[in-house]
Amino acid sequence: MLGYSGNLYNTLVMGKNVFIGVAWPYVNGELHVGHLAGYLLPADICARYNRLIDNKVLMASGSDCHGTPITVEADKKKVSPKAIVEDYHAKDVNLFKNVLHLTYNIYTRTDTPHHAKVTQDIFVKLLEDGYVFVDSSRQYYSPTENRFLPDRYVVGKCPFCGFGDARSDQCDNCGKLIDDGGLVNPRSNISGDGVELRETQHYFLDWPKLNDKLAHYVTGVCGNWKDWVCRETKGWLKEGLKPRAITRDIDWGVELPKDRIPKNMLIDDIDGKRFYVWFDAVIGYLSASLLWSQEGCGDWKDFWYNKSAKHYYFMGKDNLVFHTLFWPGKLMVYDAALHLPDVVSINMFLNLEGRQFSKSRGVVVNSKQMVETYGNDAVRFYLTLIMPETRDASFSMTDFKEKINGILVANIGNFVHRTLSIANGVDIKKIGRCVLEDVVAAEINIKYENTRGYLEKCEFRNYLDEIISLASFGNALFDSRKMWTLDKSSDEFYATIKQLYSLILALGYLMLPLMPDASEKLFATLGLPVPTLWVAGDDLSGVIVKDVNSIDSSIKPKPLFAKIEE
Repeated sequence: MLGYSGNLYNTLVMGKNVFIGVAWPYVNGELHVGHLAGYLLPADICARYNRLIDNKVLMASGSDCHGTPITVEADKKKVSPKAIVEDYHAKDVNLFKNVLHLTYNIYTRTDTPHHAKVTQDIFVKLLEDGYVFVDSSRQYYSPTENRFLPDRYVVGKCPFCGFGDARSDQCDNCGKLIDDGGLVNPRSNISGDGVELRETQHYFLDWPKLNDKLAHYVTGVCGNWKDWVCRETKGWLKEGLKPRAITRDIDWGVELPKDRIPKNMLIDDIDGKRFYVWFDAVIGYLSASLLWSQEGCGDWKDFWYNKSAKHYYFMGKDNLVFHTLFWPGKLMVYDAALHLPDVVSINMFLNLEGRQFSKSRGVVVNSKQMVETYGNDAVRFYLTLIMPETRDASFSMTDFKEKINGILVANIGNFVHRTLSIANGVDIKKIGRCVLEDVVAAEINIKYENTRGYLEKCEFRNYLDEIISLASFGNALFDSRKMWTLDKSSDEFYATIKQLYSLILALGYLMLPLMPDASEKLFATLGLPVPTLWVAGDDLSGVIVKDVNSIDSSIKPKPLFAKIEE
């Protein structure tokens, strides 16, 4: 068993089949809150939501074990890449499972024979169908170290934005891909010495052959994408895709299947080359699904050969082209019947007070420490509030404290706690049948309808705004009726408590995908079971109003959220 899969998160319900692919993190360091805001949290909210509306979900990902950030880290620590992988894979599994409580159905890794076999199968099919050719390219070579250097081993000035510490294949600052030789003043990231370009033979994927097919695909699906993602993807196609090397000179990665390659297509020094990480990592979505099926958890074909299924993918903007074009292109050739990505939900970067988060450069706010210090709900709330969905956002500990205390505690938590406190010990039987005021019922149903619409479109900031707005409505109602002045035996008090209880129940429902711990705590305080499914249709108020008389008002409430004092 790799990572965690199977019975842990496999209580699947019947409904639409929804595949959720989550970007594969490099296992070269502790994961920071930029990872959490960029793709981990959005994917988990989406998965929880889809399970609540009775969809069958397969949320899959794993550790990317072959990236050069791993070998760079290994060189710095003077250990093997395998030692780095084993260390950080175990830490990530613990983080996802026991700290963040992410609801993966399978979390595996890319350094397995199973993943290698699927990667090699796809390469062979691309080769057989004429989409792979052999060519020489100029690659950076270190005379000092007497070897070719992969991308992360070479840094220099970005030719596009001028960022002074860009790596040789892609700039971390602007996200643009950099052609071989395009870096200004390149140098070795290990020795610091200058490097030069030398010829080396590699396999290339002939992307121009797929340009038209991909343009047709993008036209059909990009209405499901954010506008900026659609524009940037179409920009790539308009400019015309270029052939791209899928191998590199390195001894860490998925080996090439030389016994399955025609002799006239064998490249020089094939034993010293491996597949490029961008080529093999995205294949993990398919290999993980196959593994999930092999482990007896379900049938992968229900998700991948099902036209009515829906596929979501979550990643940061530096992975855009690999998911909107390169991954669907490989799927088209490998098996035209496989389901292509429907919603590619890509976030911009989350920065740390103006500086870009970077594990390799030590610019981090540790996810594990944040959650263990402030709680999962607070971290999930704040990162969703500032989520970089359409533009880069900035993380600030000062802002974190202000938003937690000023919104999560003072608005949402305050409404729940003041209502439950004033109603504590009230005889529910005296309340009688709960009939909602029209304005309250309308508020609940509108928020419910809007919430589902935003979650369908992966607009998580807007979704959170609906929760905040509903709590504000409840606080305003509490204040306008001056609940603290009313006689607790009066009809007016009972009539208003019905409305407030219903709003609290609605909040409990709506918070389930985002703040599951708080929702569970809230329903336990009410003496009610946690809902496992959301109601069909738009009449949430008609369902929760029936639960009001089942509330146990004898349970003394405790604050849902803790104020940050330090």
